[in-house]
Amino acid sequence: MKKLILSYLIIAVTLLVACEPIEVRDSVSGNVTAEALALKVLPVVVDGKNSNEIIVENNSPILSRWISDRNQIQSSYCTVICDTVGTRNIKFVGRNGDGTTVEKIIPVKVDTLTNLTASTIDRLGIKMKADGTVDKTSLPYYWGYKNYTYTVSVIQEKTIDGLMKGNKVTVVTNAPYLCDWTFGDAKGNKNSCELFVTSTGTFTLSLNFTKSDGTVIKNAFKQDFVVENLTTVPAEYTNLFGDFVADPMVTRTWQWARSGKVWANGPLRGFTDPSSGWWQNAYADMSGRQDGTMTVKFADLSLTKVVTGGDAAINAVGTYKGKIEVDLGSKTAGYSVGTIKLTGVSILYGVDVNAANAPFKQVSLVKVTANTLILGGDSDGTGQTWLYKFERVN
Repeated sequence: MKKLILSYLIIAVTLLVACEPIEVRDSVSGNVTAEALALKVLPVVVDGKNSNEIIVENNSPILSRWISDRNQIQSSYCTVICDTVGTRNIKFVGRNGDGTTVEKIIPVKVDTLTNLTASTIDRLGIKMKADGTVDKTSLPYYWGYKNYTYTVSVIQEKTIDGLMKGNKVTVVTNAPYLCDWTFGDAKGNKNSCELFVTSTGTFTLSLNFTKSDGTVIKNAFKQDFVVENLTTVPAEYTNLFGDFVADPMVTRTWQWARSGKVWANGPLRGFTDPSSGWWQNAYADMSGRQDGTMTVKFADLSLTKVVTGGDAAINAVGTYKGKIEVDLGSKTAGYSVGTIKLTGVSILYGVDVNAANAPFKQVSLVKVTANTLILGGDSDGTGQTWLYKFERVN
């Protein structure tokens, strides 16, 4: 990977400093017009393509502020970041010695994204060195929109004797695009992940790409795989749903734990049991909020919530049914073993009470054993997590 201009990949979003005074220079004089501004705007070039890191310079005797998609920086010389590809506008705002301001818009062409958000880095599988720079051995290491040459690798698990094909596939691609994989009912959104089905038969593995300009390449990879043996059944699945291998129609019902603390808030993704939270509540505290049961079924990936009492403004007494999607690949070390996406239904009292009772559409699977289920509602907006502790009914 060649860079024509030396730069560092900055992961953290640069703090906005719009409220601070414009940068102080050694000397500020005269009254420079927009036409007379001596400005340079140079994108860092990666593999022959303009990246979203833009080096900017003001060589006029005037105070400087540079504004991009992600930054506002008071400095004559700095690097600003754009968040999408295409023609982007970098805005310069200067202040003359007599107090007047001058503005100029400089368009710049961005071909690929090298300075990425944390979630995009996670999906692409980009690795970082100890000094914070990109490990260029991790492919891909940027997010592009051109038609790049890429490879797709699929390894299907087999039985120990190697004679039968298993139900898990390990997929890897070096394409600099975001990935969405489908293998039967299983889904994954990382460039490297494991997918498994829970029955034998023939299943289609397909891959859609999303480029950094938002365009989608459908079925960039598509192939049928025959599954002859269930070689992988994670304990998290059988603990949550029941033994669906022995009984495909099995259901499992969960209710609030009847002892200890069952609902609490605490530091964002920073604790794993309600008893360690800031504001702890036992089962007796939940009757006025929301009580009932939740029944999950693997056969149709459904969640049926039966509300038996509580705050009608959250959910009136009744039955609510929707879909769930379990992803063991999306986990947080030391906190969760996966995530559960919710469609059309919420968990018991699954609302962010500090955000106008907005329902959590995704919860973290913090812990699941044969008899205990702990879920986490993670509120990045308020900087806290709500933990929910349930016990098995059947």
